[in-house]
Amino acid sequence: MAKYQKLQEPVFIISSELINSRYGGEVYEVKLMGIKTQTKFTTYVDPNNVNFTHWQPIIERAESKGIVLSNCKLKDPSKGLINADSLVTIEYMVTKEELADILEEYWRSQDKFNKLFGDGDDS
Repeated sequence: MAKYQKLQEPVFIISSELINSRYGGEVYEVKLMGIKTQTKFTTYVDPNNVNFTHWQPIIERAESKGIVLSNCKLKDPSKGLINADSLVTIEYMVTKEELADILEEYWRSQDKFNKLFGDGDDS
């Protein structure tokens, strides 16, 4: 079995939606974004798989809460595909509005930090 690359940043859940699987049945398509890099990721969670017991409370809470996860492992880095067998950990859970405010403030502070030290391109 291949060793999966651990994602080096926490992610937050953008959305989760029950969709038709290309293999038959339905799966949850969970879209996530890296907090530091703002890279988009996806995982697919099948309600008929054993890993669903781990993901079900996360998916249910994500309907009304902003959730930050850690311990994600990439199944296919080139596609931003997270392995649904990752034993992710909820690091932070607040209202969606509060998480949006926190992330906006964080990203603005990073932008200011980058401008302060510059990238050498002040043209």
